[in-house]
Amino acid sequence: MKKILITLSMLLILPVFADTMPFYVESIPKSSLGLYQTDKEISIFSHPDSNSNQIKKIVLDYNPETMPDGVFAILINEKKLSFLYVTDIYDDGWIEIIYDKKTNAKGWVQTVDSMQFLPWRNFYNLYGRKYGLRFLKNAPKDLEVLRAKPEDNSQIVAKLNFIQKIKLTVIRGNWALVSVMDLDKAPKTGFMKWRDLDGNIYAFPNLQ
Repeated sequence: MKKILITLSMLLILPVFADTMPFYVESIPKSSLGLYQTDKEISIFSHPDSNSNQIKKIVLDYNPETMPDGVFAILINEKKLSFLYVTDIYDDGWIEIIYDKKTNAKGWVQTVDSMQFLPWRNFYNLYGRKYGLRFLKNAPKDLEVLRAKPEDNSQIVAKLNFIQKIKLTVIRGNWALVSVMDLDKAPKTGFMKWRDLDGNIYAFPNLQ
């Protein structure tokens, strides 16, 4: 019994270093245009110009104990995969990113190839089709339906209960054509709303 108590005490004392993933609607800024897949080093400038003031430099080693907190939109240390939210774009590959989610502090980075900046549609078509989608935890329950067309007033073809898996086929504006495996194991196909007109995102790629 004493050994068990000591083990539990050690677990409570040790810090927990987890990967980062958005789980709530408010986790994703409505102003975001998509995601920036980082390099091993991130040089952040005050303006879209390498001669402007360098605000911050972040070196990524993907060691959970040393990776900065409150920076990443997505962080999977084991896969050495990380993304930042993008809020604006400029010429010559410059993009504005959020580098501090707590204060909403922003700066500019320059991409080295066209695949580093993924607008939401590109990100979903790449990662959503690979891993499927999941509803964010506080997404409105009335969105857990499939419609015949990508329209709010379109006929409901299925109501979703105890969702097991959402397979993405294609993104059409704020709608996604999906096939959903429910508790009854019968696939249901139709359109679900992944984002609203205000920019609130309700369903996100289920990266693993």
